[in-house]
Amino acid sequence: MDENQLKKKVLIAEDEPDAREIFIDILTEAGYHAVGASDGNDALAQLEKDKYDLVLLDIVMPNKDGVQTLTEIKKFPGKYGDMKVVMLTNIGGDIAVDKAMKLGANGYMLKSETEPTDLIAVVNKYLE
Repeated sequence: MDENQLKKKVLIAEDEPDAREIFIDILTEAGYHAVGASDGNDALAQLEKDKYDLVLLDIVMPNKDGVQTLTEIKKFPGKYGDMKVVMLTNIGGDIAVDKAMKLGANGYMLKSETEPTDLIAVVNKYLE
């Protein structure tokens, strides 16, 4: 475990409880401080309370989806912080991914094809 990872905080905004818990467990096991959010509103509330180094943001969520949440984050960096954002999706070639990238997302990840080692590699890549 890298000394720097202990300081790195990752917020996982994912409305599917099982997927969210699995992501939290994998990242915690890898030495990150991982916290979950159940939708975009919950994610924004978490970001107001605490600073994170990376947000994994599901595109399809109830109440406020990932693109709407990303729009808020980018519109008010003083309020939410300036962190990397990686979009989570189950659909390759998703037009929402293109929109998110134009809004300033740092990247995206296909959830359906992600193994634990892939998740850790993606997080490591954006937090180097």
